[in-house]
Amino acid sequence: MSVSVTSVFPLTWEDLPRETAGPRMELIDGSLHVTPLGDLRHQRLIMTVAQGLAGLAPAGWVVLPGANVLRRGATDRLLIPDVVVLAEDAVAAGGVYADPSDVLLVVEVECPSTRSVDRLLKRDLYAQWRISDYWVLDPEVRALTRLVLGPDRSYAPGRGSADWLAAYDEGGLWP
Repeated sequence: MSVSVTSVFPLTWEDLPRETAGPRMELIDGSLHVTPLGDLRHQRLIMTVAQGLAGLAPAGWVVLPGANVLRRGATDRLLIPDVVVLAEDAVAAGGVYADPSDVLLVVEVECPSTRSVDRLLKRDLYAQWRISDYWVLDPEVRALTRLVLGPDRSYAPGRGSADWLAAYDEGGLWP
């Protein structure tokens, strides 16, 4: 279940708490989207993907199970993908938020309440942000969709923009 809250004024990233152990709070065009963490199978998929990618990641890249990715602008946008592959320099710099320019790959694990947001809205935003790889896991049909950003800034099916992403074996995802 996802809840969207719109205030009489657009919210900005400054209106959000800096750290929280509670539900995910994402900010899209001034509206707050609150989503509880997925069920235990959802969490297990996140860790399985993150661990598999971490085992393949070359020096210079860090794999995180969730990270705040913030694009500041006329309207702030804050998304929290389930898995993020982030430049090592961005992690070393510290802070709470990652800039999309430091992100190579985002992974979203779908659940019924987030399916349209993951497949449409987030896909479009990640493409606007020029994140080169976007993967979506659908546990209901046991499928991993791998998308690679093209020169026209739209995603198309592909193995991965980097050889190590293409080498990821999805066989271990489904127990």
